[in-house]
Amino acid sequence: MPSRAAAVSATAGTPKVLVYTATAGYRHDSIPTAIQVLGDHASDYGVDFVFSENASLFVDDTLSGFDGVMFVSNSDEVLDNTQQGALQRFFQNGGVYTGVHAASACLFNDTTYLQAVGALFDYHPEIQQATFERLNTTHPATAPVPDKWTFEEEVYYFRSDPRSVGATVLMTVDESSYVNNGTSTGSYPSMDDPHPIAWYIESPESALPLADGAPKAGRSFYTSLGHLNSTWENSTFIEHVFGGLTWALDGASTKAYGVGLVGNANGTVSNSTNTTVSASTAPVSSGASATTSAGAEASTTAAKSSSAGRTLAAAGGVLGAAALAAII
Repeated sequence: MPSRAAAVSATAGTPKVLVYTATAGYRHDSIPTAIQVLGDHASDYGVDFVFSENASLFVDDTLSGFDGVMFVSNSDEVLDNTQQGALQRFFQNGGVYTGVHAASACLFNDTTYLQAVGALFDYHPEIQQATFERLNTTHPATAPVPDKWTFEEEVYYFRSDPRSVGATVLMTVDESSYVNNGTSTGSYPSMDDPHPIAWYIESPESALPLADGAPKAGRSFYTSLGHLNSTWENSTFIEHVFGGLTWALDGASTKAYGVGLVGNANGTVSNSTNTTVSASTAPVSSGASATTSAGAEASTTAAKSSSAGRTLAAAGGVLGAAALAAII
């Protein structure tokens, strides 16, 4: 995996991304692993992460210090209406969106979030081996992925076709490679073919109307993969996620790239990089569920310390918006 150091040095600053892992329903026990993996590889890809489950960070002043937001395995209503409004303005200011796995299983009543993520989760069959197929060999998110990639995963079904909001599908699944023993939660429009698994949006509708002074919409990338700890520890998956994230950031709509209204224009990554600034309090649930729909399981929470001291354990202190402002 090549370093992005040269590319980052050409920008005004290191892209700073808020990784949001809050849950209000089902809790994936792979979230701590996701946090550690992202933190461990941040410097390889020239990204500065701040990890949080504190919804109060979703205010204009705080979000303005980030180039992107990255939702990872969330569930249900993890932002209130005021916080959703701040996220909408962040997108209108050129902020970038990346979503992983159950990032599509939250904020079901927020049209702006739907436009950013591309489609919302409906259901998945029981976790089992499935064969995923790439549709694009050159995009950074799928260039490291084999043409046919078989592993144990939840195959997501969605409530709409992400192509209806401008998405380009990068990865699909061979529907003959698994048993679809799941049940839809409602009557929704078709996902269409091929079955969407991962995609990007060059100019998301969530950014409209663009704010005065915003040079362009921030890009969006989403992958439905990432249920198990073993997936997050897989080198191909890590390259897939970082490839999508960095592609979205490299759309150059933020201050880290010398333009825009939001982002980090403060040079290289500081000593406070990859910091967890909030925590939750409930125990971890089992991540290997059978057929589920959003909100079907009880809410549970966890976090895990990073081996390099990059993250704060869930049992540790909680920093609010003011403390975060000092970091960025």
